[in-house]
Amino acid sequence: MQNYHSGIPAWGCLTLVSYIPDPLGVFLHSLRCFLPGNHKAQPHVTILPPRPLRSPKESASREAQTILRQFPSFDVELSQVKCFPQTNMMYLGIAQGDSHLHRLHRVLNTGGLAYAERFEFLPHLTLGRPVPACSLSTVRDQTASAWRSSNCSPKFSMLEVVCLWLSPAAVWGDWQRLWSQSLALGHPTLEKAAVAAVTRT
Repeated sequence: MQNYHSGIPAWGCLTLVSYIPDPLGVFLHSLRCFLPGNHKAQPHVTILPPRPLRSPKESASREAQTILRQFPSFDVELSQVKCFPQTNMMYLGIAQGDSHLHRLHRVLNTGGLAYAERFEFLPHLTLGRPVPACSLSTVRDQTASAWRSSNCSPKFSMLEVVCLWLSPAAVWGDWQRLWSQSLALGHPTLEKAAVAAVTRT
């Protein structure tokens, strides 16, 4: 069932992200000045891309938090400036932490949170909206040069996951922060437990 006035499903939409800590987060926000688009959004890595809910947000939240509580924190390192060929959107690739993000996405994209996403999941950090083809090469070079000039370490620890919800009455992009869930510290075996728990269901 869908709210035809807003075009958003009746239960709304949900996404899970992890925000980039400062000072790297501040630098990434400034890096976006080379790119088109509204840059109010805080720099983040998306763990579960936006998806329509098939049940109330409370039940979806419980399902996500149960999984997240069993996952350990891990280090992430951002790599080079790249571009999605389908959309001309600039992003930073993920070097260290890529496999952890893939596994986390896989166990979360199940049950009431499952959704057939349009694009194959690729861990990354989006930098801005699509760049016109005529200026793509120049903008990419400027962005890459600015990224290389950073004095910030490209590495950070992913310690927390934030749940954002889009109300059926909202306009697209007007996401509300529902909750945050800390990942476990110093328990690498918990990741296997989380994967096993989802596999059994």
